[in-house]
Amino acid sequence: MKKDDQQQQRFEGVTHYTHVDVQPGGINIQHVEHLHQADLLQALGIELEVKHKGGAKKEAGTRPERLATPEASQLMELLVDAGLIDHEWQPNGLSGTERAMVAKMVCERLSINDTWQVFGQLWNEKPQTLRSYLNKALEQRKTLNFQEKLKRILR
Repeated sequence: MKKDDQQQQRFEGVTHYTHVDVQPGGINIQHVEHLHQADLLQALGIELEVKHKGGAKKEAGTRPERLATPEASQLMELLVDAGLIDHEWQPNGLSGTERAMVAKMVCERLSINDTWQVFGQLWNEKPQTLRSYLNKALEQRKTLNFQEKLKRILR
């Protein structure tokens, strides 16, 4: 097998790119997707400085009246039990596309039409930002797995 074919096969299915810049002063890694990558780097004796997107955790929004129903509480508790949101109904490590999918599916189950306003208020996020995340989610193949996971959780 040719070297190019081996490299292509090795990176088949990779969905994220990590840029590593090695310089005399150290290594600059701009993106680490999975924790096992960070563990490997630490095992090699490479110090990591962890930077989170957006800095500190966002201030929680207020719980909208539209989610003050027993049905909404029941659905949200299923998401809490699954670890997707915390007890204050705030996202627990979800990406933007995952947050949008949670919001959309919960609102579909509760027959709420103003999804982005309701969850924008709950999560202290601009409604148009959440809507744009859903559009992005629809373009991503990995979204299907998360969507199936949500369906199992919210059954």
